Amino acid sequence: MAQPSIASTSPPSPLVLSDRLISLAEEAGRAGQQGAAEHLIRLAHSVLAPPRAARQLPKPLPRR
Repeated sequence: MAQPSIASTSPPSPLVLSDRLISLAEEAGRAGQQGAAEHLIRLAHSVLAPPRAARQLPKPLPRR
């Protein structure tokens, strides 16, 4: 099966991107590249984490 052209495809969803990074981390670990594997895992987690600004926003006050 031929790879689609990069220009004609939309960017992958965060879940798909995270899955690909984890797969690459597994391959890096099997190849003995532990540092690269750990870095890829951190990247995979950061893809799914909320943006920093959203994490720092205070919780809204409850309505009365």
